[in-house]
Amino acid sequence: MKQFIKKSLLLFVVVLFTATLSAKTPKYIFYCIGDGMSFAHVTMTQLFYEHGNYNDGQESVVFLDFPVHSAVRTHANNSFVTCSAAAGTALATGHKTNLEHIGIGPDKQPLTSIAKQLRDKGYGVGIITSGQINDATPAAFYASQMRNESYLIGKEGADSQFDFLAGSAWKQPLPKDLSQPRLPDYYREKGYTICRGPQAYEAQKGSDKILLLDADTTLTSWLPYYIDRKPGQLGLEFMVQAGIETLYDKKQKKGFFMMIEGASIDHASHPNDLATAIQETIEFNRSVRLAYEFYKKHPNETLIIVTADHETGGLTIGQNSSLVIYPEYVNYQKISKEALSKLISSMRQTGEIDSWEKTKKILAQNTGLWDKIPVNEAEEAQLMQCYYKTIVKKNSEKEITLYSQSEPLAAEAIALFSKKVGVGWTTFSHTGSVVPFYAIGCEADRFKSVNDNTDIPNTIRKVMKIK
Repeated sequence: MKQFIKKSLLLFVVVLFTATLSAKTPKYIFYCIGDGMSFAHVTMTQLFYEHGNYNDGQESVVFLDFPVHSAVRTHANNSFVTCSAAAGTALATGHKTNLEHIGIGPDKQPLTSIAKQLRDKGYGVGIITSGQINDATPAAFYASQMRNESYLIGKEGADSQFDFLAGSAWKQPLPKDLSQPRLPDYYREKGYTICRGPQAYEAQKGSDKILLLDADTTLTSWLPYYIDRKPGQLGLEFMVQAGIETLYDKKQKKGFFMMIEGASIDHASHPNDLATAIQETIEFNRSVRLAYEFYKKHPNETLIIVTADHETGGLTIGQNSSLVIYPEYVNYQKISKEALSKLISSMRQTGEIDSWEKTKKILAQNTGLWDKIPVNEAEEAQLMQCYYKTIVKKNSEKEITLYSQSEPLAAEAIALFSKKVGVGWTTFSHTGSVVPFYAIGCEADRFKSVNDNTDIPNTIRKVMKIK
């Protein structure tokens, strides 16, 4: 019996050792983060694909078919409801931290991101976001600062020497201390070629280190929403394609790590703008699809991870007693809530909307209400009441959310739009809900037990044999 136990233990050790030796290390890692993206965002986007008469053909949420999937906790060290700084730090470093802390622990000591560790092993690194390049989530992969130190965070982006950085703009390009360099100058000093927009990238691709930003040099916020964007403007899809091209050409032998953030899912969800949030989720999904197409060419060498930093807006599918959903209505909203608010504000100031009928026409053209979406008498009366209060009597107390201030009439119209689609919102802020997780590719099975955001980078470390 003892001899049998010894042989069994020896066999177990041999099998374990063999499995360890045969474990593959991904050559290419895509780490995709939908900022503010919940299960409901993903589900509503898929419903829109299936029932929304989508103009661009048959599509689907590609990561819904990934073989590994679970739910991930997002809480911060000092709060059940997290912020992007603390959540981004957890996703980048594998450590919980306090609100507003980026790349530092609760004690404000620096933490090391998985991106830096892979850079030190010789991998190429790309950090891509539809938001500012020195905002919370991208910053967590290269910086160690408090969130309000945007200029210092920006400098650490250049200091990282990552191969490819892409975003809308710098949040704070100029220093408070005028003896310090402007961020554009600092990046050039550190060897970066700054490409402003798609055309500039095409002309300068192949440079050693690239920073790709929007062509609008006055921009300090995120990219224009997909729903508002003009043809040829910089978008997340283009940035991801450029990043793959740059990193693959430069690091084909060793491999690369790429973080992709769909930042504006969050930006659109704070003001509860459903159609804009779905369009942002669509662009994020298309960016993940680019990674998936790359995976299909390199299936034994590529790992794709998709998750979110937190949930924003408390989106629910179903509203009050209604059990009917109309995802096709998303087609009829033509501009974001933010753009609609600016339009109403401008026309209110110029006196162009001097009657309810003119105002109703503007709302119908941009939201589909009345023209495509039925509006009953009580609902129209509520919108008319808002019109008389804010346009006629000029009593305009704007709806204030984290990133925007909306005209009350725009807020009322977009809230009615959500109701008509059949969804509800519980907050203008983040929630503590779990968020989705998906994975496919080389060593994806190692992520089956992931249930907290810190587990993701720590599992990457195990897979990549990083201590």
